[in-house]
Amino acid sequence: MINIVIIAVIVLLLSLREKEVKTSRLWILPAILAYWVLSSVIKTPLTVGSILLYIVFLIIGCGIGAWRVHLEQLRIHPTTGKLVSKGSLASSLLLIVVMVLRQLASQWDVHHAVVSLSSALLFLPLGSIAARRYFLYAKVQRFQGKSV
Repeated sequence: MINIVIIAVIVLLLSLREKEVKTSRLWILPAILAYWVLSSVIKTPLTVGSILLYIVFLIIGCGIGAWRVHLEQLRIHPTTGKLVSKGSLASSLLLIVVMVLRQLASQWDVHHAVVSLSSALLFLPLGSIAARRYFLYAKVQRFQGKSV
């Protein structure tokens, strides 16, 4: 449980600071996360119900990602002139809740439904991060006056 607390503090510190938006690197984390999630899901038995659960959680995650980017502040830094974004506390807390739920579900690993739910919870951050990065890219393009 101490690992979750440490990760939660790191997530809060990283998401609440201003950081430069580098549009050329926005695809890297979703690609790594997709590989990690899919390699984890392949280890569990795939049924129609579990696949539907994965799709539902992915769609919910995409909605959460769109909501998170809506809460982000995007501006041009006055001294450097670079585009920076700053996350919100609400979006950071949401990711922490998902991590805690995933940890709790993996501890109850006694039934196939719980294993599927535990794996499906991985699709929430995947969808959230992928959608957030896509909508952040679109927001940057609109901010710079370019079409998406």
